[in-house]
Amino acid sequence: MYKNRCYMPFILYPPDMYDVSDGESENNLIKSLSLESDGTDFVMYLSVPYCRVCCKACPYFVDLLPMNKGKSQDLLDRYVDALVLDLKRHAATRRWGNARLRGVYIGGGTGSLLEITHLDKILTTLTRYFNLAKDCEITLEGNAKDFTKEKAVYIADSIINRISLGAQSFQPEVLRTVGSPHKAQQTIDSIRMLQDAGLEHIQLDMMYNMPGHTLAHWEKDFKVLHELGIKHLTTYLYRITPGTRQEALIKSGKVAPVADAESVLVKDMQAMIGQFAAEAGMRNYMHEHYALPGFESKYNHWTMKECVDALGIGPGAYSFINQRRTGISKSVDRYIDAVQNGDSTFTTASIQLTPQLSRQRYMIFNLLYYRIDKAHYRKAWGTECREDFNAIINGLILDGFMQDNGAELLLTLKGKSWLQNIMLEFFDDSMWENSQALRQQQSSWAMNNHMIDISAAKKSFWLDKI
Repeated sequence: MYKNRCYMPFILYPPDMYDVSDGESENNLIKSLSLESDGTDFVMYLSVPYCRVCCKACPYFVDLLPMNKGKSQDLLDRYVDALVLDLKRHAATRRWGNARLRGVYIGGGTGSLLEITHLDKILTTLTRYFNLAKDCEITLEGNAKDFTKEKAVYIADSIINRISLGAQSFQPEVLRTVGSPHKAQQTIDSIRMLQDAGLEHIQLDMMYNMPGHTLAHWEKDFKVLHELGIKHLTTYLYRITPGTRQEALIKSGKVAPVADAESVLVKDMQAMIGQFAAEAGMRNYMHEHYALPGFESKYNHWTMKECVDALGIGPGAYSFINQRRTGISKSVDRYIDAVQNGDSTFTTASIQLTPQLSRQRYMIFNLLYYRIDKAHYRKAWGTECREDFNAIINGLILDGFMQDNGAELLLTLKGKSWLQNIMLEFFDDSMWENSQALRQQQSSWAMNNHMIDISAAKKSFWLDKI
């Protein structure tokens, strides 16, 4: 067994990023991205950097939309105008203008805060200035509180073809405890409105092991999911991030602590996910993702399995361009000023990936699908994965985490349960004990902090066997 289980809400590789703090480093960054070279397939993430409330355990967000309707409208109008201008600027480059857009994810924050007029501006710009693939998946992420019948009809008639809702739970007492902005019935009503309007591709994010969350609550949630006929389900282990309001409430005794991630309760909850998915005809096609055949996330496929370039636009967004990660400041004003002045919006960047680091990234991301297709790897890199990672793969097979059936490397049941530690096996030795990265990224979201914390530790902490 491995020394310490690693629980990552998501993974970014390489983990380290550094502030782009002067003109010379900015010019070098832009040059390395080769924006005037023709691109191929890519995906796009559009950030909507506002929420109505900050959920009690959320470490990511900073800007809350004002309660005053007029003020919130003005903020969103100003922001969307900048976003559209930025989209047009990116489309004017050869890398993005001549490439094929495979997937768009409108998230945040809360993507559904956008009004119909805002969505229309964005979608019109995407259609007019970018080469959308015929099967381009366009997802609007959001909260049930933001949907009306009028918006549901607009969305169903638009190029948006997928909705992702952060349901979290259908139990009112659980939603109150975690500080969700919506009520359970609002999620049900919004799903019905969207379905009635003709949009069937709805995916829900559900959480388990929240404070006071019981097996009875979880069972009730699955009954509601069954009645709603959800096509895609993503489940997340609830995490208490240090420094959040939820942590303070738990420490003060005002909120019940969550169960240990290795407890019988959590294992039972995870087993119930598998049971529900099997009964609903869903397949666990990806780590924490379950879907009916044909309703798997295409955005994730192109991002994680194909490892294509990703263009992130808006405050807090990350990109992966020409084998380099870039980030944008979480400050809305800083982003808008940069766009209006015609300046680069990138404020952080990783090192340029070497071929070896790029292969590591491929292995890490493809493991999210519990398998490595040898022919796919060979097509991507012109080499054999068993040769490139011989020692690691042989060790995983010997330890019973992986098996080789000739065409694919498959994680065993034991391997799936230790997936995130296995992913860490493919981190380059240079990524560990990185104290410099801890002092950087002051302008970025907390989204990457957990990755920096992991890589700042000694590799032996996570991977030494006992």
